[in-house]
Amino acid sequence: MNDAFRPPQQVPAQQQPAKVPGLVQLACAWPLLLVAVGGLIGGALGGAAYGINMSIYKSQLPLAAKIILNIVTGLGAIVIWLVIAILINSARQ
Repeated sequence: MNDAFRPPQQVPAQQQPAKVPGLVQLACAWPLLLVAVGGLIGGALGGAAYGINMSIYKSQLPLAAKIILNIVTGLGAIVIWLVIAILINSARQ
């Protein structure tokens, strides 16, 4: 039978992805605040930082490393946004 027509397999309960707590979602999503000041570029960078932060959260790293990397990732997105904003501003002059 062609794979495209096979019914989806049930994933056993122990293999289903664990739900991420709301506080963790909030901590990972803080770079999305760039949308308010950065528009599309800020939203894209904030979304990328959110995805990276969620990957960090789901990793096997110690909690302290996860928190530090979460902050560094968001700050990195802000720095990249600032560099892009400066480049756009200087190109307009």
